[in-house]
Amino acid sequence: MGNFLAKVVIISSCIALSACATLSKEECIVGDWQAIGYNDGAAGYSVERLAEHSKACAKASVAPNYEAWERGRKLGLQQYCTADNAYNIGRRGNTLNNVCPASMMSNLQKVNQQGQQYYSLNNEIAKDNQLIKTYRTEYDKLRNGDMLEFKTEKEARGRLVYLSEEFYKIQKQIDNNERKIELLDQTKPY
Repeated sequence: MGNFLAKVVIISSCIALSACATLSKEECIVGDWQAIGYNDGAAGYSVERLAEHSKACAKASVAPNYEAWERGRKLGLQQYCTADNAYNIGRRGNTLNNVCPASMMSNLQKVNQQGQQYYSLNNEIAKDNQLIKTYRTEYDKLRNGDMLEFKTEKEARGRLVYLSEEFYKIQKQIDNNERKIELLDQTKPY
């Protein structure tokens, strides 16, 4: 049994280590460094990514071609460093990496923040809808005569009134956030 456990640990370790590698052995051997650089640039990676590739390829005794990789990365950054991409990255809740030309970064960061605002508003709406669902379940149980944890009927009725008021407040928040999203959609910064 101990031998089996040792094999499982070794296999798991190997899988975990290979999952951390930025490139496979085959990718290192083929070595299309301009294409690798392009993909890294389009994904918004900085030059530190090449050091990670170097570590991954050292096992295959392959050294990256910096010039080809950087040429490709610069082409990929042209795709990454656009207002449309910055906004979409923000809409997914992510921050734009600081890899674009300094002359563009200020504007791209503003666009990215607007995308993040969209993401935050959608999250608030989702949380509020979940809260309404939770309150609705409790409200329905109380209306059907379940006292839940309340000692008196007066306390239960008080909770019903509170829940009714909360429904109204939360729905008002949802409507307000939906209007904000509509405004963001109408005034896209690019």
